[in-house]
Amino acid sequence: MFGEDVIRKVRESIDVVSLIGEYVALKRSGASFKGLCPFHSEKSPSFYVHPQRQFFHCFGCQASGDVISFIQRLEGLTFVESVRRLAERGGVELPSTDAREDLAIRQASQRRSRLVAITEAAAGYYLKMLAEHPLSSMARHELEKRGVSPETADTYRLGYAPNGWDGLCRFLAQKGYSPAEAEEVGLIVPRKSGEGHYDRFRHRLMFPIADLQGHIVAFSGRALDTPPGEEPPEEPPAKYINSPEGPLYKKGELLFGAHEARVELRREGEALLAEGNFDVVALHQAGFKNVVAPLGTAFTPMQAKVLRRFVSKVTVVFDGDRAGKKAVLNAYPLLAESALPTKVITLPGGDDPDSFLRKRGVEAFKTLLAAAPSIVDHLIEQASGDAGSDPAARAAAIESLGPILARIESPVERGLYVERVAQAFQVNDLGAVRRALNHGVRGTGTPRRSGLEPKASDAPAPRVQVFLPDIECATVGVLLDQPKLLGSDGGEGISALLSTTELRAVVHVLGRMIEEAGAVDGPALIVEVPEGVRSWLAGRLARQEVEAAGAEAYLASCLATLRREANKRLRDDLERRAREASRAGDVETLTKLTRELADLAKASRS
Repeated sequence: MFGEDVIRKVRESIDVVSLIGEYVALKRSGASFKGLCPFHSEKSPSFYVHPQRQFFHCFGCQASGDVISFIQRLEGLTFVESVRRLAERGGVELPSTDAREDLAIRQASQRRSRLVAITEAAAGYYLKMLAEHPLSSMARHELEKRGVSPETADTYRLGYAPNGWDGLCRFLAQKGYSPAEAEEVGLIVPRKSGEGHYDRFRHRLMFPIADLQGHIVAFSGRALDTPPGEEPPEEPPAKYINSPEGPLYKKGELLFGAHEARVELRREGEALLAEGNFDVVALHQAGFKNVVAPLGTAFTPMQAKVLRRFVSKVTVVFDGDRAGKKAVLNAYPLLAESALPTKVITLPGGDDPDSFLRKRGVEAFKTLLAAAPSIVDHLIEQASGDAGSDPAARAAAIESLGPILARIESPVERGLYVERVAQAFQVNDLGAVRRALNHGVRGTGTPRRSGLEPKASDAPAPRVQVFLPDIECATVGVLLDQPKLLGSDGGEGISALLSTTELRAVVHVLGRMIEEAGAVDGPALIVEVPEGVRSWLAGRLARQEVEAAGAEAYLASCLATLRREANKRLRDDLERRAREASRAGDVETLTKLTRELADLAKASRS
């Protein structure tokens, strides 16, 4: 969709260190910067960013690329979405492919930006009110009661919606936003009688809801105690009020805390899926920063897909009450469909993650996390426990597990779980258990597995492995760090001394880049060289090892070694051919090869 010139302009418009530094704490290391990799968990930094080459590489997980691939991988965007995002950030105007479509995209982007500005302004207002409003002490008391630190409250931008009817209405009007716009994003509500609007959220602790890019798109407001001097309402208010769905917000497509957790989700490869806002805040504060939650609704297929972008496994941390049990059961098919292996933490009765952490502490939660069973094991034990001792109830419970086991791909794993069901329900007749499970599957619409294993053609292609001699890598590395040493021949003389076609290709492309642009384009270089050298090249581009001072002498030393090795290879080849000529009685060829060996020996001594 975009030409190479456009892609290059987008890359050049973005400072790779500045962009990645928004996600990773980077420290200078020579000509590069290094930090903890955002794509896998590590204790010692192995993630490097080279500003001049606009390139990053992790020596731990081998992730590498440019600003486009970084944002694409970390934010879970498509290539086109990543280019558009970075073009907007860098002020690069993308070429129009369809004038009407382009105009529509620009107008939609401007409209969305305007609406996001309103929700961001509201978040700022609620934050200010938490610090200044006379009744905000009630919101702060709620946070203190739950042990939420000021730093954690700032991380999630928690605020306070004042008790009055139109504080936000007036604030937004002063900022130049129309009532129609504020109503469109669900912040204010038209009065039922007469003209004007009133604030949707009043006297509530406010949880801003951000999209994956960090834009505030909605709010969740938790009820607080009745202010002093006011009569309590006849009916208690809803514990939570959430923004209605609108142009910015589709509650089934977002997860609370996903933006704050996105880097840790990538790094850990695992998500903690909690139930509520306070659970997310409490777990994050306790050090479990890879935590998210659905938004006032049951877990949805789209939320499962969002998780799948970032992680390869999930641990569910729902309450142990009836609603929590139902939520786990409903989440299972969605997580299974997204191929996300899932474990379940069972909290003691009456506890949620927030209350459990406050009463028992972080280490107790870590113990539960380490011992968490798979979601299928959990559902089997739960069904067995809930069925009690009544034979009819136990038979029905076994049937209810049929759709759960039917979603397991591996026939071996499925068979082992059939045995676990029999053990959990203390049934000795395995055939009877299978028949009950199959009966439970019929008519439910659950996909039934036939025991087929993935085809060999479905397996990922093996990575190409190429042996690259250390001295040749060192030689090409000098040229990457100090490309001016390539010389007027574009490195042809150096290339002739290399034994590997992959490294010769690197020198060839490098020489052409220096001749055409006078600089190394790291991302383009990676694309143009053979696959077998890309892993080494990615790591080498991310770090500069040879400074200008002494580089020429170092290169001369490398070339001297390469010449000796090239001469040795040539001598070995001549000697081999001479032996073959001698065995064949070919005097003429033997004489010629003997002369060449003598010339080679003389040249080596000079």
